Amino acid sequence: MEKINLGNSALRVSRLMVGCWSFGGEDGSYWGEQKQADVNALVTEALDRGINFFDTAVVYNAGKSETSLGIALGNRRNEAVICDKISIQNEEQLKNYESTLRECLKRLNTDYIDLMMIHWPVKDGELIKENLLALGRAQRQGMIREIGVSNFGPVTLEIARESGVNIVANEFGYNIISRGIEKEILPYCREHNIGILTYSPLMQGILTGKYRTISDIPPNRRRTVHFSKMGNPDSNHGGPGADAEVEAFLAGLRSLSEHTGISCGNLSLAWLCHQKGVSCIIAGCRTTEQLRENMASIGTGLSAETVKELSDLSLPVFEKTGNFLDLYRGAVNPRIW
Repeated sequence: MEKINLGNSALRVSRLMVGCWSFGGEDGSYWGEQKQADVNALVTEALDRGINFFDTAVVYNAGKSETSLGIALGNRRNEAVICDKISIQNEEQLKNYESTLRECLKRLNTDYIDLMMIHWPVKDGELIKENLLALGRAQRQGMIREIGVSNFGPVTLEIARESGVNIVANEFGYNIISRGIEKEILPYCREHNIGILTYSPLMQGILTGKYRTISDIPPNRRRTVHFSKMGNPDSNHGGPGADAEVEAFLAGLRSLSEHTGISCGNLSLAWLCHQKGVSCIIAGCRTTEQLRENMASIGTGLSAETVKELSDLSLPVFEKTGNFLDLYRGAVNPRIW
């Protein structure tokens, strides 16, 4: 698979990232149980096929995702590029920052992390800066190779830049019906040579064509600003949603899939590959079959006409939901700024 330099770093990464949120999952967790044997097979297949970029986080299954990934990589650790994410640490926690990072290293069974990110910003610019400087110290100690951020908006990206810490990537929710980053985030990151890593490229399965109507989608998958809060206790955004527009989009996506012979999921992922500024696409998968399908999507070439048709098809959803960056909170106390 094609590899690129990530942002202004020397990291050579595949354009497809394996999302590891489900790794280490047990019954009752968000994605349910995922057996270690299946994770081992998935990671081995990814490496064999030239996919070397893996995305995990401290909070994914309370650290078990990191542990599962470390086990699966085994003696092939040097072939992989690991992206890990850590929450903002408060003043007291910052005193033990090095120990916290060493716990990550232990779970991942590695001596270093290739790319360490702040997972979500907080509404405290000085605390963000202190956390970035702590990452900078860890980088100088050789614990991490590069530093990134996740879910950083225009103001927090400037805070990161002013801290003097070199930021090589910004991880963000972006897909064909969640296009809020196109107004400011993508242009900013292109200008400053910061790679964009897109998560939720298939809206947790919604853009694969498996759901025909809104009511078919499980409530915990329709917590975002795209869906009405009414009747959904999992929703926190407080807005009206865009249920009719989303349903019309899904119908149009299925129609275009039938016309082109390209699956809905492949169309959705391939569209992302055509968006200027997108470096890598994070796609979670639980089986080797899903991995191969994601690979096929990345390799799917779309005509300029099809890309435009997909963009036009999503516009009614985009116009209804606006430029929200926090897809789960909308205008109600958003975490992204």
